[in-house]
Amino acid sequence: MNRNFLLAALFFLLLVTGYNQFVTIPRMQREQKAAEQQLAAAQAELEQAAPAVLSKVAASSQPEELITFQSPTAKITFTSKGAGIKTFLFDDVLGDLDLTPYQGEGYFATLPQLDFAESQRTQDSITFSADLAAGVEMLKTYRFNENGINNLTITFNNKTGSEVTLPSFAFNFGPGLATTKSEMSDNERESKAVYLTQEAGKKNPTLVKFTKTEDSPASGKDWIWAGVQNRYFLSVLIPQNWTAGTLKTDKQPVTTRKRMWGLFGQTQVTGPQLLINVPTQTVAANSSLEMKSDFYFGPKDYQAFEKLPYHLGRSIEFGFFGALGRLARNVLELFYSWTGNYGVAIIMLTVLLQLILFKFTLMSLKSSAQMKKIQPEMKRLQEKYKNDNEALNREMVGLYQKYKINPFSGCLPLLIQLPIFLALFNALRTSWSLHGAGFVWWITDLSSKDPYYILPILMGGVMFFQQRSAIPAGMDPTQAAMFKYMPIIFTLLFMNFPSGLVLYWLTNSLITFGVQTIANKKIAQANK
Repeated sequence: MNRNFLLAALFFLLLVTGYNQFVTIPRMQREQKAAEQQLAAAQAELEQAAPAVLSKVAASSQPEELITFQSPTAKITFTSKGAGIKTFLFDDVLGDLDLTPYQGEGYFATLPQLDFAESQRTQDSITFSADLAAGVEMLKTYRFNENGINNLTITFNNKTGSEVTLPSFAFNFGPGLATTKSEMSDNERESKAVYLTQEAGKKNPTLVKFTKTEDSPASGKDWIWAGVQNRYFLSVLIPQNWTAGTLKTDKQPVTTRKRMWGLFGQTQVTGPQLLINVPTQTVAANSSLEMKSDFYFGPKDYQAFEKLPYHLGRSIEFGFFGALGRLARNVLELFYSWTGNYGVAIIMLTVLLQLILFKFTLMSLKSSAQMKKIQPEMKRLQEKYKNDNEALNREMVGLYQKYKINPFSGCLPLLIQLPIFLALFNALRTSWSLHGAGFVWWITDLSSKDPYYILPILMGGVMFFQQRSAIPAGMDPTQAAMFKYMPIIFTLLFMNFPSGLVLYWLTNSLITFGVQTIANKKIAQANK
């Protein structure tokens, strides 16, 4: 192989290498880049041709921001995570009351992994916005009205050229709803997740309470509103132009309390959490979807509820004798409109009830006097037939017939008063009107217990003298002992009852004792 051939081959190799390096390879790179751009454009066109599914919304790493707003009834703090109500500081007559002190996503929170920012504010409304995805915006507008029925509007704006399928989400309620200081000891028992449903064949809708952790079979077609409540407060969502999915409830720890004054350490207190699920929905290209709801967050004021829609008054429980309780509440409000003092109104209501029951009270007193009159003959029969109960019962019936005595007539007033007492008990204990209502001197809140226990002690003393004079003659010694100890039991029982309820029972006992005293004297003079 000669030298010239080697030089030519080397020259050719360098020429080919240079051409590939500076011409062929750059052209291939340009062609590959153009092909990748064409593929990306084709994929984008394909994605625009098919609906976008926002099945998952990425969580933001931004810190939580709190935004305050003053409504007609409360100072509210919203959270940027889900635009829910983090703090609801209710403007109570006894001072600001935090109804949402427990850790959680916040009431009415939706998609808490999203960061919402305040976008607009007026005197009575506030709007938050967040991006679900590129070109897909979510707005939440809260509007607070003077009558308490507020509005919550969620708007999804799809600014893309394709249909978008929204992710499913839920409105959060809880965990737990606080209450007044006087009711906190019972709040765990009273706090419930609830919904209102209209059952077939019933005139009024029914309040359904969740009694355990469960998924409700009820969908938005089956209920009017849903939320959480305790004895004095209610927070519910009322869908308007959309149908909710199922309800899901759970119990979540909210705080701790002492067990037996701390002797047995601490125990966990739980509160209800409710999720109102919203099914997956679609938004057409370059269009919007608006979900309108009403909501209520505030006290269970019976008088206010009577003027509002949605049967919110069904959340106030009057018990088995509900009709009597509602009637008593209406009469109480009437007396209050005359006097301006709920304590005086309670006394007037008690006097009215005593006038209605006066005939039965006299019947009981006359029966007691007749029983005393035949007491010697009763003792003689008891001694004679002490070993023969059948004969004793037969002779006692004959004795009652001889003197025309009905031994059960003395119990009749008690049987009649029992449903009235239970109705009043529920009516007074659930009456928001009594909250913060003063009576005299030391009684500044008729919904709370007497701070010095004066009313319960007075009630027990009056009951003691009343029972001592009312024990029927010939009563079994064991039963008589129970009557004697009943005032002590009632005094201890009423120590922590609302002072309005104790005032009713004290007034009732005073009137009954006075009637007994006068009637017994007249009966005794008539028998001389």
